[in-house]
Amino acid sequence: MKAIKIAVLFTLFISYKTGFCQTFEVPRNYEYNTGEDYVPYEKDMIKAADWLRNTPFNEQQWKRQEVNKFVVKWIDGSPTVSVEIFPCLMDFEKKNEGMLILYMASCAKYVLANNYSKDVKAKQKAALQALIEVYKRGTGINKDSKMEKLLKADANGQLEEWIKKNMPS
Repeated sequence: MKAIKIAVLFTLFISYKTGFCQTFEVPRNYEYNTGEDYVPYEKDMIKAADWLRNTPFNEQQWKRQEVNKFVVKWIDGSPTVSVEIFPCLMDFEKKNEGMLILYMASCAKYVLANNYSKDVKAKQKAALQALIEVYKRGTGINKDSKMEKLLKADANGQLEEWIKKNMPS
């Protein structure tokens, strides 16, 4: 009986996870000519960030490329969201391609989900926590000593100090 319950729970979990990862569809024929053209795609930007966070880096590569293109193009011209890139982020990208785009999308999500927040440190912290979550999950992720240092800082309650040191304003 216990084995049946475990099997049912496992099946439900896999179905939920697979279904969740596939819920985002990249908008088609999006075009940005003015600042107002970005507004209708804000919800899609949030969904894209969630999809990147919840889909293992080694799955759905064709879709990941489409999502990445959408994210970069949206952020690049958005009048409401800016993302600062630091060398430490490029270090994370070396071992796990996709971390930079995940960071960028997570920054955008934070800004949009928090009434166009201008709190740069809060945005950075939220985005780093997305990286930490994905790295800890470990699916499709390569071991990275620099990410391990970030995890240690987070576990010790020193994430904000890590940000000050590695992401100076």
